[in-house]
Amino acid sequence: MQVQVVEDAEGTWLRVRGPVDFAEAQALVRAGVALLRGDTGSPLRLDLAGVSYLDSSGLSALLDLQLQAAHLGRKLEVHNPSAPVLQSLRLTRLEQAFSLYPEICCEGALRNA
Repeated sequence: MQVQVVEDAEGTWLRVRGPVDFAEAQALVRAGVALLRGDTGSPLRLDLAGVSYLDSSGLSALLDLQLQAAHLGRKLEVHNPSAPVLQSLRLTRLEQAFSLYPEICCEGALRNA
């Protein structure tokens, strides 16, 4: 899994690429929580277009990020979810638990995650 922080006119994004499984889930949570704690209060925007696989650990990571965002008075947005992400959310009936945005996003400047 590759996680990149991207900044554009809409704000800061966390771009995720590759499989999100047991081995990678905690790295996703750490990167997301760092942005939640360090950003100015805008939503945590996840670009999941490049996620090739999402297992139960990956779903748990998304739920954990949503809980962390709520705890900090923030919102989590899932942008451009890939087919594997949508399939996992639908199979577990969690698609209603997230704010999903199908549009392409975050074409700004990269910075280290």
